[in-house]
Amino acid sequence: MSDSPAHAAPAHVGPAAVDDGIDQTWAGADVTIEDVRAAATRIAPYIHRTPLLSCATLNRLTSTRLALKAENLQRTGSFKARGALNAVLQLSPEQRERGVITLSAGNHGQGLAFAAQLAGVRCVVFMPETAVPTKVAAIRGYGAETRFTPSMETVFEAMDAYRQAHGLYFVHPFGDPAIIAGQGTVGLEILDEQPETEEIVVAVGGGGLLSGIAVAVKAIRPETRIVGVEPTGAPTVTRSLAAGRPVRLDHIDTVADGLTAPFGAPLSQRLIERHVDDVVLVTDDEIVEALRLVLDRTKLLVEPAGAAAVAGLLAGKVGAPTGALTVAVLSGGNIDRDGLKRLL
Repeated sequence: MSDSPAHAAPAHVGPAAVDDGIDQTWAGADVTIEDVRAAATRIAPYIHRTPLLSCATLNRLTSTRLALKAENLQRTGSFKARGALNAVLQLSPEQRERGVITLSAGNHGQGLAFAAQLAGVRCVVFMPETAVPTKVAAIRGYGAETRFTPSMETVFEAMDAYRQAHGLYFVHPFGDPAIIAGQGTVGLEILDEQPETEEIVVAVGGGGLLSGIAVAVKAIRPETRIVGVEPTGAPTVTRSLAAGRPVRLDHIDTVADGLTAPFGAPLSQRLIERHVDDVVLVTDDEIVEALRLVLDRTKLLVEPAGAAAVAGLLAGKVGAPTGALTVAVLSGGNIDRDGLKRLL
């Protein structure tokens, strides 16, 4: 990883290492290009192949040849449907019978609820009370149960206690190899449509999308540079990389609710360390400015998390060479009208 100043630790973030025994399920796991390709075949009947779109204004402002991978147009409104489908479609009969459980700010919960509905599997999603109401409604609309804790920082413990009491199978939002392989199919689609891509910029929450794309792309075109973009108010991956181990945040404060993973995971961290070239930080103001610009110039509606990759480019933090053939992933578009009004 780069020695970029972006990896410096904000003072308000606690140094606690993650010691959740549940992560040990995948302690020795790996994800390969073969896993990503198998995931692409498995989920293809159920997802959209999202487009790469261009915008002359964004090209000029970022000094790149920029394409936008529009995962905001994906089923459930974000890339999360990919990994969730890949995980649920591989459940054993015994796991299907038990049902699945997860924690989510909203997008992973929607993806898992959607996948569980297709498979006829019970699904329980634990969320913070501050979750976007439209995300909660969508999860319930897919037939899943929702349960709440006061904040994202407290949701894991409540979820895990319920999991143990009811025997549900935990589908990790970003640390499960099936989730990572499913998210990696975004990278396959990018290179299939634009094989000479030089830079791919990806928003980072827990790192499932970033690590999955990196696994796929580096196996096919190792010279392509992969950069993650994380909010300063939720620097989970940045902090974990600096510590050399997954860490837990004791405080999260960002407009990008889709990037509020409260802790890192061993597998996603290992893959990021192995395959990702850099991870940089952007402010909420930079994210909101990018969201407004994407809406104004491309007419694409993205949530703050979905604008983070573009924010990294606009702020000059990604380090893309002038004229580089670049892709920014618009990771999601699940924003409610009241939230959009406040941002605009």
